[in-house]
This record gives sequence, C-alpha cells and structure tokens, in this order.
Amino acid sequence: MSKLLIVDGYNLIYSTDRYKKWRDNDLELARVKLIEDLATLKAVGNYDIVLVFDAAKSDVRSHQHAEVLGIDVWFTKAGETADQMIERLVFQSKHSDDIIVATSDYSQQKVVFRPGVLRKSARELISELELTDKELKAFTKKSGKFRLEERIDSAIRRALERIVSD
Repeated sequence: MSKLLIVDGYNLIYSTDRYKKWRDNDLELARVKLIEDLATLKAVGNYDIVLVFDAAKSDVRSHQHAEVLGIDVWFTKAGETADQMIERLVFQSKHSDDIIVATSDYSQQKVVFRPGVLRKSARELISELELTDKELKAFTKKSGKFRLEERIDSAIRRALERIVSD
C-alpha cells in the first residue's frame, strides 16, 4: 500500500530556497515547479500525494480542487487555512498507518501527530526531492542509450540477428 504524503504548499515554497527564484517574481510558477517536483517523487516513490495551498485570505467560497500530474491539488476556501484542511485530511484519511505531513509549521506538526502519522519538515522533503533528482539524472545518464540494439534484451537481439542473416 502506498503512503499518503500531505504537503503544505506555501509552507514548502516559502521556507526553503528551492523555489525562491520563482516565488519572488511569479508565485504561480513556483506552485507549478513544486507540483512537477512532487509528480517526480510520486513516479519514483510509493506515494499518494495531496498538496494543499492556503486561500484563507481570498474571497473564494468553496474549496478548489484539481488533479495535476497525478497530484491532488487543493486550495482552501475563504476563512480556512491550509493547516485546518490538512488536519481534516489527516483525520478523515483511509491511510491508517502511512501518512506523512510535510510542513515546517511546528504547531501544525503537533496537531496532526498521532499514531501512524509521521512529520517531515520542509527541509527534509526538499532533501528527498533533491536526492530523487540526482538519482534520476544518474539513471538517465547510465541508461541513456538511444541505439535500439543497446536497449533490447540480448536474447532478442541475437534472435533478430539470426532473422536478418537468414
């Protein structure tokens, strides 16, 4: 069974330098970069991922939800903080023992803590994202073969060579 990773989006964007170059000029682009990073993590890890952004100070009357690159992206409604939505998601989750909440908000970490819920700081999640990046780059460099004969199984290659030579 996969683990549920719930991410406090703005907390992650603002508490680390990974998204600094985007957040200061184009917050939408910072959100997109975070979603792309989480989609990569989902592809290589065993996670279901929910990303929550705070819209508490807006006038949006209902939650906004979309699935983007396999990530469940939520914006809270007016008057609701990301912390409140994350708490609700944790306590309503069907993932009984494998929930990870990624935030550097210490009070949030204390509220959601219960058996089966792990806390991960923004810095820890960023480290995991960076490690995933390095592993993928190493893998693609190692397996970046483009010639067909280098990409197929050796037994299949020999069988094809026999067909061609007949």
